[in-house]
Amino acid sequence: MLRLQRRSSNLTVTEEKIYYRKQSPSQTAETARKQIASQEMWGGPPQNFMPSHIPKVQAYIHRQPLTEDQSINLKRIEFTTKVEPDRGCIPFSPSWSIDPNDPTTEREGLWNEDGYAKIKVKITDCNQIEDWRSYERTSDHSKD
Repeated sequence: MLRLQRRSSNLTVTEEKIYYRKQSPSQTAETARKQIASQEMWGGPPQNFMPSHIPKVQAYIHRQPLTEDQSINLKRIEFTTKVEPDRGCIPFSPSWSIDPNDPTTEREGLWNEDGYAKIKVKITDCNQIEDWRSYERTSDHSKD
């Protein structure tokens, strides 16, 4: 999990990066249910913007806090992770990619399974489905 620390006198404040994925044809409510149950995010090779053969988990970071209306209207799943995003990502659009043919892209917490890049996450919010917490199952990561 990426943590930023600020020191103010003797007090240390720690912030976690909150990532999110917008509801879309590939990020459906059913996908969100599976992600909540597994506490994993996954992604195949990008097909739209900057297509590639390399599987990657794609997400966003809020540029600023959401207004109440935005928070209600932007259907999404939010998460944190201990896995650092790829270096050199588009600003506010982190990704985690792994090329099955290039061992230098492997790193702890990121793996390729059936052609999908996968990372362990902790789901922090989801407004894609009602009562999303009922889909959680106990995992080691959820205790972090």
